[in-house]
Amino acid sequence: MNILFFLPSIKNRGGVERATVSLLNSFAANNSYQVFLMVFSFNKADNAFPIDANITIIDLGINNYKRQFFSLFKRIRHEISRHKISHFVTVETMGMLFTFLPIFTLYKRPKYIVWEHFNFKNNNGKILRSFLRRLAAQCADLIVTLTARDVITWKEHLHVKKAITYIYNISPFEEVNSSYNIASKKVISVGRYVPVKGFDRLIRIWSIVENKYKIEGWELSIVGYGELKADLQNLINTLKCTSVQLVDGSSNVMDHYKDAALYCMTSYYEGLPMVLIEAQSFGLPAISFDIYAGPSEIFAGGSGLLVKDNDLAAYAEGLYRLISSENIRKELSDKALRNREIFKGKKIANLWLENLQKL
Repeated sequence: MNILFFLPSIKNRGGVERATVSLLNSFAANNSYQVFLMVFSFNKADNAFPIDANITIIDLGINNYKRQFFSLFKRIRHEISRHKISHFVTVETMGMLFTFLPIFTLYKRPKYIVWEHFNFKNNNGKILRSFLRRLAAQCADLIVTLTARDVITWKEHLHVKKAITYIYNISPFEEVNSSYNIASKKVISVGRYVPVKGFDRLIRIWSIVENKYKIEGWELSIVGYGELKADLQNLINTLKCTSVQLVDGSSNVMDHYKDAALYCMTSYYEGLPMVLIEAQSFGLPAISFDIYAGPSEIFAGGSGLLVKDNDLAAYAEGLYRLISSENIRKELSDKALRNREIFKGKKIANLWLENLQKL
């Protein structure tokens, strides 16, 4: 198999880019297959994440896809033929906008795989994404979602003609060798300061816990950056949450995971919440709202607590339950360490290869 992944750019430090590079690097360990990454424009110095030298980079030389669409069309077709690509993976459904016509107008086309990174109920504000999902359901040889729940929803809402499956993303901290710090009194949450992450909910929950229980010595660190930093700080000040701090997320986030007692996630929605997978890599017990996709599957091994979405009082009760019991935290930590095996690179890469070989 000659497998090609298409992603317009790898310059951003986003979840899609990191998940793609992690998978490619895991593929590189298997010398039985030739793996390619196709991008609009490539400059090694601009890479957000290091890419294994065994991955062949295809630079399309596209600086403005709107003005160079015809050139893009020709280059994609040329590179597919030149490298005898057998399997073409479009990373993100929106990538079909650039790859569908070049591939489906080939006389002999590769197998076409669409790797969806957003949950089905979230089109990220783009109606075009919804249209492309319908197109994928009709034409793709394989659709890969991030959760089992999404597979069910795709089948319920779209007539998927061929294969669809789910494969989790790889933990970026799969080789962690630190032990759980049972003596820690630090609660953490990690992510960009944007509305979808629900950090406003987390601050209100912490205020409930502070006012209702004695949690002397415990503190909450929200590690991140983004547009809502001032708003979140104002909320902290208004609620007089003196044990809550906003921490610059540009520093080494690994240190925060190592020092933490437990992890809180209060997102309104996610595709696959990588922060919970990361927390498990460090053996952290966790608590999350039971949002549509992700937490229930990640906690399937009993490594965290699920709370009805948007029930802040119930979340506060669950959080205090974790804070007040070393035994519960240790039990969840042990399960998290066992559960992290599911998200290791070799296992995820093998799942991909098994599904590609079936096509």
